Amino acid sequence: MNNKNFDEIINGVKEQKSSKGAEDFLMKKLNPSQNQRLQEVLSDKNALKQLLSTPQAQELLKKFTEDKND
Repeated sequence: MNNKNFDEIINGVKEQKSSKGAEDFLMKKLNPSQNQRLQEVLSDKNALKQLLSTPQAQELLKKFTEDKND
């Protein structure tokens, strides 16, 4: 996934009105193997904790919480 696609996905998720909308949007953008892996991580509390503690995840969370007008 290149940076342009990544930014499009971030912006698309941020534009959704609900968490379900964001989840649906994201699932449509991922290929089947990425989608399956994401579901596995989201359903495993320890794996999710480990993932969210990485610098990459912290940067991603920062992008999600930035103001849309920045």
